[in-house]
Amino acid sequence: MERSKQEYRERILAQITEVISEALHELDSHRAVRILGDTPNSILDAEDYLASIHPFVSTVQQCLQQNNADNKSRFLAASIYPGKHSYFIVDLNNANYNYETAHECKTPIPVYVLRLSKRAPTIRRAPTLDVHLAVVLAKMHNSHGRDPLPLFEDHNDPNLAFSNPRSLRR
Repeated sequence: MERSKQEYRERILAQITEVISEALHELDSHRAVRILGDTPNSILDAEDYLASIHPFVSTVQQCLQQNNADNKSRFLAASIYPGKHSYFIVDLNNANYNYETAHECKTPIPVYVLRLSKRAPTIRRAPTLDVHLAVVLAKMHNSHGRDPLPLFEDHNDPNLAFSNPRSLRR
C-alpha cells in the first residue's frame, strides 16, 4: 500500500476512538443502534477490499467494547461501490438480531453514520436511513443465503451474483 494511503488510514484509525466515544455519551447504553461506516475508497486496497476495511470495523468494535463492557457489536456487512465511497454496517446491542430470520426482518434501528473522512471522522444521527438500511440488510441476507457474516458485496465486480438466495429455498 502506498505511503500516503497508509498515513491517511493510520490517522483515521487513530481518530475513530475519540469520535465514537463522544457519540456514545449521547446514547442510551442499552439501546440498539446501527453504525453505517462511510469509507473513502481511496484508503482501501482494491486487491482486497474486505481485508482493508476490516481494521476500521475492528477499531469501531473495540471502542464500543472499551466504552461499556456490556456492549455487544456485530459486523453485519460491507458493500464496495464504484466511485468515492464504500460502506460497512455494525450493529450495537441489537438483541433482536436473528441470523436465521434476518432476510425477513425490516425493523428499523436508529442509524448513525460514521463518516471516515481524510480530514476528520464525524458521526451523526441519520433517521432517514433507519428504514432504508433495514430493508437493504434484509435483501442482503436474502441474496447471500447462508453466507457467514459479514456479508460482502463488491459492486465493482461485473459478475456479482448470488447463487443460493434464501427466497429460493423451500
